Amino acid sequence: MIEWLNRNNYIKYALEIDNLTYDVFIRKKIRLPGESVKIVVVSFQPNKEASELLGLCIRSIKKFTGVGYELWIVDNNSPEEFIKWLDDIEGINITFIRTEPDGGASYANGLALEAAVRSIDPDTKYLVSFHEDVVVCRNGWLDYMLSKMKGKTKAAGFRLTKARVPEGVLHVCGYIIDFQVFKELNLSFLPKLPEFDVGDKAIYELRKHGYEIFHTPNTFDNPDLIELIPETMDVYNLNVTRSFNDKDEIIYMHLGRGIPKAKGEYRNKEKSSAEQWSTYIRSNLFSEPAVQQAGKTGIGKYDFSNISTAGFYNLNFIKDNLDLLSRGANILYIGKENKYFNKYRFKIKYSEDLPEGDEFFDCIIYSEITGSLKDIGNLLERLYNRLEREGILLITNPFLSDKNVKQFKVLKKSYEWASGRLWDIGFREVKVITKDLANNRIDITGYGIKAVK
Repeated sequence: MIEWLNRNNYIKYALEIDNLTYDVFIRKKIRLPGESVKIVVVSFQPNKEASELLGLCIRSIKKFTGVGYELWIVDNNSPEEFIKWLDDIEGINITFIRTEPDGGASYANGLALEAAVRSIDPDTKYLVSFHEDVVVCRNGWLDYMLSKMKGKTKAAGFRLTKARVPEGVLHVCGYIIDFQVFKELNLSFLPKLPEFDVGDKAIYELRKHGYEIFHTPNTFDNPDLIELIPETMDVYNLNVTRSFNDKDEIIYMHLGRGIPKAKGEYRNKEKSSAEQWSTYIRSNLFSEPAVQQAGKTGIGKYDFSNISTAGFYNLNFIKDNLDLLSRGANILYIGKENKYFNKYRFKIKYSEDLPEGDEFFDCIIYSEITGSLKDIGNLLERLYNRLEREGILLITNPFLSDKNVKQFKVLKKSYEWASGRLWDIGFREVKVITKDLANNRIDITGYGIKAVK
């Protein structure tokens, strides 16, 4: 491992932390001024499942954070076969601690954060601490949290914990702290058990010195906040910590017990598993296409004599999502009238185009959307503006493929662009489905996007 680190331009340092010396290897791929935010993700990767959690965390930060930040990954002496992949990721700084931490998992987390404290630019204004089993979920999450760091507020987090400190401290799984005040008060992330867990004492000392903290509302501290999430969103049924901004949008999630779940040691069936977490993040948050194969689902009693194979699967996609709507929902169907939907107790309005007026709909279905990217982008925004606050947009886009790689790349670019555009417009959840119609070979495919406003 040491030879590999040297060959890949890692610089070795001996860091003195808590009266012990630790060998660390650092590679800086990005250098921004001190005023830039430093986001530190603490990792331990005992297996590939844990690496998957870390990978999802990194991707979410890159997708939803914009510019003006440095991302640091601090790894706690993980087995070398599970960490080399980090070197391939552009735009991150990496600290490998290669001395085994002594003192348990909590101490190891604090040690990693202290290593970050000694590695980042000393002029840094704000430092963000994250566990590896978290994701950020919305553009603007960082700006929102920084907007709370005003006046005497010197730390902002996604969860308040009173497990050890009765008045409450921010949970280190996700909080921002004023780094200059952190240094001025000579604070530390190290735990002082049993009184303080990792990161607790830094927040306790801030409050002791007269500073204030902010925390977002979340479903861990207040389970009743689940009602802020429309039941039509898949994340409604994901049993993890979900934190909200002032618009009741989810901006952060924490799986919790990530390493035990990745190792199959956490058996609480009420909580979402690492696999369920990964599936949701990939299919909804990243909008990676989930493949729906032929024969998996089918619509009962229907005359298929005048419908194409692609049309059948598009109809199936729509049907699956209509099942989420309550009786009496107001639906706009842009396309030819389809008798299949007459069996639903919905109010369905058919139109060849988006009708004029100011009527709002619970669901808009655009069957077989086509046109240039510019035209589609403008149309998506118009559709968004005609949905109720918790409305769903369903789009189908049949795409014929002759197994030409160039055509498949066009398709991939198409769904990536469409899902990205929907996030930018303001939708709260986006899912892409492709149809694989024969023996895992994409002969006819398309995408459908469910997006809850």
